[in-house]
Amino acid sequence: MKKKWITSLIGILTLSALLAACAPQTAPTTDAAPQAPVASQADLSAVKAYAIDQATQMKDAAASLRAGAEQYYAAIAQIKADHPNANPYEYLWENHPQAAKTLLEKMRADWLESHAHYELNEGIIGGTPALAYYDGWLDAAPSADEDPEEAIQWTLKLANGATLESPGNLYHSLTEPILYGTLDKYVGLPVDLNGDGATGVSESLPEAEILLASTQALDEASAQTLAAINAWQPTLEDAFMAMVTMIPTMNEYFEQWKLSTFIAGNDFEQIGFVAASRLVDVNGILSGLGVAYDNIRPVVGSADAALDAQIHAGFADLTTYVADLYAKEQSGTVFSPEEADAFGVEAQSKATALAALVAQAAVKTNITLNLDAPSWEPASAPVVTANAPAPAPIE
Repeated sequence: MKKKWITSLIGILTLSALLAACAPQTAPTTDAAPQAPVASQADLSAVKAYAIDQATQMKDAAASLRAGAEQYYAAIAQIKADHPNANPYEYLWENHPQAAKTLLEKMRADWLESHAHYELNEGIIGGTPALAYYDGWLDAAPSADEDPEEAIQWTLKLANGATLESPGNLYHSLTEPILYGTLDKYVGLPVDLNGDGATGVSESLPEAEILLASTQALDEASAQTLAAINAWQPTLEDAFMAMVTMIPTMNEYFEQWKLSTFIAGNDFEQIGFVAASRLVDVNGILSGLGVAYDNIRPVVGSADAALDAQIHAGFADLTTYVADLYAKEQSGTVFSPEEADAFGVEAQSKATALAALVAQAAVKTNITLNLDAPSWEPASAPVVTANAPAPAPIE
């Protein structure tokens, strides 16, 4: 994944250089000397505290989701033991429909909670080389089947002995499609959850084996992410790198929005982004990056007050633009794919200009953004092995 954001970053830095060259220049004085950035003017501890808070809430919700999945798995295991000739999902739905529905709704709510807190942190995590690995594992990396070069190398071992190699990211390749039934192989049984006499998108009971393993893996990855953030010592370079890297990614998110159920309806191509609109995620990313900028504003303002004002206004403009689209979507507006494309172009234009201003600010404050800085990776690929709970009735 690193090669993608490096390509974007090179373009942003090039644009920043052009903007800087066109800007009015102040005549140098003979006794002027380069000044080192004043890190004490920035509240980097507040950035870290924000990241820890969001990661903690993400982990808490992931643990609750795991507990629900273990309860669900135990119920299916109990049915298999008591009624070996029955389809356990049919038996569960026929005999305990309300309990099954309530448990599924709780797991979905926990998923939404965990993922929302991740998105509020993704701008910081995904754009910081010391943390970016976890963005791939949790939220961004494709499976090896989709893209072997960009996939995160890891192994998921199911309780039944099956092994999945590099199955993709935990939120959108696994847990969301499993909980919302957008991949047939992850569906235990299509059911009429809303009682309208039909089974539509997201109306299904999840397959218990993959649900158990993927939620336990999400809980483990969330714990590792929180530990990494606790150990992280943020720098001004980290803050600038996160903003310059993650702001100009609007075209990717809007393309995913266009291919999701929110635009494409039943003709969706994205197996993820069905639980909540991709616009929610964009707002979360911008929110986290906004926190990072607010806490380093004194450094930028002391170097160039006008540039600081431009960046502050640029954040407000881009955030408001996305928030307005989401508000319209929530009020019932159904956008066409063509409109989604047009919105994505406009958002990307705003984002590219904003990122270029941030890159200028890095130069003004004597921060060098190292394009060759390696992202941290574990010494060996993670292996998560599911632990099956003892059979137990759902009620």
